[in-house]
Amino acid sequence: MLNRKEIQSHFPISGKHYEVIVCGGGPAGFGAAMASAKTGAKTLLLEARSYLGGVAATSLWMPMNRIKLHGQSRGGIHELLCERLESFEGLGARPGKTTWTDGDGLHVHPDYLKLAMMELLEEAGCDYRLNSPVAGAVVEKGILKGVQILTKRGLDTFTADVFVDCTGDGDLCFYAGADMGEGREEDGITMPVTLGFALAGVDEERLFTEFYDQQNGGDMVGETILRAEADGYAVSPWYSFDRTTIPGVVSVNNGGLKQVGKLNALNPEDATFGERAGIQIAIDFVRFARKYKLPGLENCYLDRTGAAIGVRETRRAMGDYVLTFEDAQSKADFPDPVAKRYGAVDQAGLGDEEGHEKPKMRSGHTYPYRALHVKGIEGLLVAGRCGSYTHLAL
Repeated sequence: MLNRKEIQSHFPISGKHYEVIVCGGGPAGFGAAMASAKTGAKTLLLEARSYLGGVAATSLWMPMNRIKLHGQSRGGIHELLCERLESFEGLGARPGKTTWTDGDGLHVHPDYLKLAMMELLEEAGCDYRLNSPVAGAVVEKGILKGVQILTKRGLDTFTADVFVDCTGDGDLCFYAGADMGEGREEDGITMPVTLGFALAGVDEERLFTEFYDQQNGGDMVGETILRAEADGYAVSPWYSFDRTTIPGVVSVNNGGLKQVGKLNALNPEDATFGERAGIQIAIDFVRFARKYKLPGLENCYLDRTGAAIGVRETRRAMGDYVLTFEDAQSKADFPDPVAKRYGAVDQAGLGDEEGHEKPKMRSGHTYPYRALHVKGIEGLLVAGRCGSYTHLAL
């Protein structure tokens, strides 16, 4: 039973001071807020959108990679979230892919994820508020003192001893005047944006056997894209499919729209076009999948598109240490580790057209505490997509 008084006791009063404020409620921000609150610090999590979960919620069952390790617990906040998701009687999550790129993850129902995160924050005693995008920063003598939040009634200001920017776009770092990197170093180009979508009416077994059977069917994905493009459909350079928690429903990732140039989600025009193109890509995929009778997709229909485009890369804050691809390649073992980082380099197709060799990292290198400290701004840490890395290290 919902207890409004109890739940609203976790909503902040405007102007309240906290020990720690985390901006951004995706996986990185949720982890930071939970870790802070569980140490006993009075913590506030502010999220720009109307839900928690970030790209893990907008991207519809795409696997939350590396949330487990070899199928086992990674401990800490990872385990708390996994346990809660798995407590929903098989409806909240299912095991993810086992490939080198996508392994050790969970396919998570986006709405169960949203509820799980709110429940866990409440249980940890962490305050949180949605619909609270960062709109400014209060900096005094190089020390971050406050964050300004845009609301329907104007600006709210919250103060804290320490702030953590997990906004993905580095919004708090940007407004605080921190040094920022953007996109690929040589040209500023960012990885593609994607509006994920889900298909219903899918024969899953046929899709995940025949469609990916390279030995017997050739490159059916590539062949289909070329055929659909020639017939005038809006197509992506690539598509990938994920199982979901609902029978007959699959989630579709893709590489954005072909032959439209690069998009930067910091630009409102580009972001708007990304949303427009993403919906066209989803609807056209259903059209040509049914027309060409793709295995398992002959009778599919569009179930839903993601709540927003998924953004892979925009701004990055420069920390006291900037993690490099060479660190990842050499499996660096830093003296001040806060975590280990697993997986593979995935540029989502960026660089393929130039014929570059796909870069490879060594899974399991450490991530240094120094990289969390935003250079030149006291009282400000950064984590997640807008963290302190080079493009390839990201």
